[in-house]
Amino acid sequence: MPEAEVSIRLAEHLSELPGFGGHVDVAIDGASISVHGSEVFDIAGYLNTFGWVAQAKEDASRNAWATTYRRGSATMRIHSRSGVGDVEAVVQGRRIIAECKKGPLIRKTGSPEYPLLTTAIGQALLFRAGENDILVAAVPDSPTFRRIATEWRERPRLKAAGIQIALVDRMGGVDGLALSIK
Repeated sequence: MPEAEVSIRLAEHLSELPGFGGHVDVAIDGASISVHGSEVFDIAGYLNTFGWVAQAKEDASRNAWATTYRRGSATMRIHSRSGVGDVEAVVQGRRIIAECKKGPLIRKTGSPEYPLLTTAIGQALLFRAGENDILVAAVPDSPTFRRIATEWRERPRLKAAGIQIALVDRMGGVDGLALSIK
């Protein structure tokens, strides 16, 4: 599952939660949607399929997909600014900041899941976040990521850091995101 897909599916999930603040920002690295000229994930096509309508295009971006989308009362701004969380939204009065990573949905040799999740956790640890913010490392929901997440969620240092591991699936589900944890 490409990183852009993980990010957008997580953003959609947040936009459907009770207490959603109405807007979600999604930072997409252009390289994560196109590799060697081949499109990995069609952002605009995906969003259109799921009822998101493009509004005003970002003037500063070269990317056609960098714009604000609307579905009902929710807005999702997709941009390519660096130095921010891949997904940021306010739900139930708390800011959620997520670092998202791509990953295989089926088992691959070399176990790329470990370095991908480790990197996401490390980046989440470095976010400029307030005490009440919820920090998330989000990866695809696969058997390997699920096994690793189940084990790592119990590690004392990860708990102390307050970083949650969210597993994002292709059906719109997100497992492991708890909004009440402080």
